Amino acid sequence: MKLRYALALLAIASLPALTNSSGPSGGKSGSPASSGETCSGCHSGASITTQSISITTDIPATGFEPNTNYLITVTNSTGGVSHLKSGFQASVESSGHQGSVTAGAGTKVVSSSYVTHNSSSNSVVNGQASWNFVWNSGSAPNATTIYAAGLFANGNGTTSGDAVATQSLVLTRSSLGFGEEQLAVRTFPNPADGSITLEMPEGLSVVRVFSLSGAEVFRAPGFDGMRIATIDWPAGTYILDLRQADGGFYRQKIQVVHRN
Repeated sequence: MKLRYALALLAIASLPALTNSSGPSGGKSGSPASSGETCSGCHSGASITTQSISITTDIPATGFEPNTNYLITVTNSTGGVSHLKSGFQASVESSGHQGSVTAGAGTKVVSSSYVTHNSSSNSVVNGQASWNFVWNSGSAPNATTIYAAGLFANGNGTTSGDAVATQSLVLTRSSLGFGEEQLAVRTFPNPADGSITLEMPEGLSVVRVFSLSGAEVFRAPGFDGMRIATIDWPAGTYILDLRQADGGFYRQKIQVVHRN
């Protein structure tokens, strides 16, 4: 009897972990740094039909800026297929990992550079499971890419009957070049309440202002002492872009407020 009990314990101990309810180890995002590996190394049995993964960010249309924090959200949608559990792993790469990641809602960081779900966030609700994390862009180059692998599990406690999908999102680095100004320009007041005044060197120039969505809200020839009315602009952050005919330029973020 003792021998039979010992053999039973040995058999149980030798069984592999059937699921990663609290998230897999690093290197499963389907990325180049992961050598293309995903959870399909363990999970299999179902096909991707209507299931999908989406990656969204709060990076403006003008692109990401260096050393700036951005919120990245990964959402798994079952598309009507019955899946009780879902998980993911993501990384941000360009010839290696770029910037740094910080865990957000329902996520944790593994192996320093990968973000995955935790045990409290793997349930599917109304056909979806969603997670987010913060990415600091650091000195990431243009075309840095977010890679994500998603697991759609049937919740039977084994690795069978589960499906795996991948998704990626290529990011554009801002070409606005903050911190690289070549002209001595003074903008005041900033924040602007009603108007903003520019002091600039003499020379042919054009001044443009963009919203963070990339829409041009102002354009005019530039001159020293010019005043730009902001009274009709929605409160928020804008990008002022000044270019001279000889190639000199200046870019600055301006805040528009309406105190009255």
